[in-house]
Amino acid sequence: MKQTMLTLFVPLLAALCWNTSCGSDDSSDTSGPTPVPPTPQPSSYDIYTAGYKTVESKAVATVWKNGTELYALSDGTSNAWAYGLCIDNGTLYIAGYEEQTDGHIVAVLWENDALKYTLGTTGSNSYAYSVAVSGSDIYAAGSATVNGALTATLWQNGNVLYNYSVSPANSQARTLLLSGTDLYVAGDLQTGSTQQVAQIWKNADAYQTLTDGTTPGDIRELFLADDTLYAAGSSGETATVWSNDKLLYSLTDGSSSAEAMSLWMTDGTLYTAGYYTATNSEEQGVVWQNGTQLYTLSNGTAAGSIPYAIAAWGEDVFTAGTRFGSGRHATVWKGSEILYELGRGEAYAMYVVPSYDDSTGE
Repeated sequence: MKQTMLTLFVPLLAALCWNTSCGSDDSSDTSGPTPVPPTPQPSSYDIYTAGYKTVESKAVATVWKNGTELYALSDGTSNAWAYGLCIDNGTLYIAGYEEQTDGHIVAVLWENDALKYTLGTTGSNSYAYSVAVSGSDIYAAGSATVNGALTATLWQNGNVLYNYSVSPANSQARTLLLSGTDLYVAGDLQTGSTQQVAQIWKNADAYQTLTDGTTPGDIRELFLADDTLYAAGSSGETATVWSNDKLLYSLTDGSSSAEAMSLWMTDGTLYTAGYYTATNSEEQGVVWQNGTQLYTLSNGTAAGSIPYAIAAWGEDVFTAGTRFGSGRHATVWKGSEILYELGRGEAYAMYVVPSYDDSTGE
């Protein structure tokens, strides 16, 4: 899915999608006897975000480019939300869901500004949260109601490829990652009377269970680097990062509700975006670097925030999400500063396309 403007970017040639909602595979390696040179610094970026804007109290699924609306994916007659975003050879693929006239929610997938697939079935609820592309195949991950139970689901080219649990168990797929011919899907699974567990599936089968069911667990994002599979989510009230099914970082102390929403590794540095709940009960957006708080995305009192996506190159760190205050505002940050105000609504996904000038020599 390499694009023309990316052909100069050799170190990340293995990446299928440079977007935390698409899944990523960073081939750089700073360990071992022959270190790989640092990733060159881009000269500029195109930043795509997806979410919704609020129009006359309705949620309109929307894609923005560099802070300006690119596509309105729905017409505002019913609510619709865009949750996952991927770009392949200049074509945008967006996963989300729409409210139907009967009140049910149905998972959908858009190609650029047009509906490509209705993934769910009428008369029941379904949701699509993540999308990825490999060749001619378009994958979307989410959940669909099967025999009365919400079931983690992977679709391929508009058709169900896998259902990951059997009723009466409940499960949700939050994120999707492609690596070669392998598909990793992650979210949560609840069976019997136990709490939901943070769960990863690989292709058709259960792969890793990261929590023990004594407290709720969930996974929001995956990232693969140097054969290490990282997962961001929560264990109980604690924002958590795992590495190859082992606890890597407890980002918060568990004293208030918190969750790690997205993560990204560049040149051996792991960035995580998430939030904790401040003493005034407002969410406080945070970026962590290798498990240590780097900065917050709001002051925690006047206007809280939740970042849903993160991407980084060198010193440039971008996050996208929601800033609170007088309503919800879709926002993109560069570092700790607001880069784009996108208007009333929320930004759930981000896809960053770096560009390089010829002086890099790459």
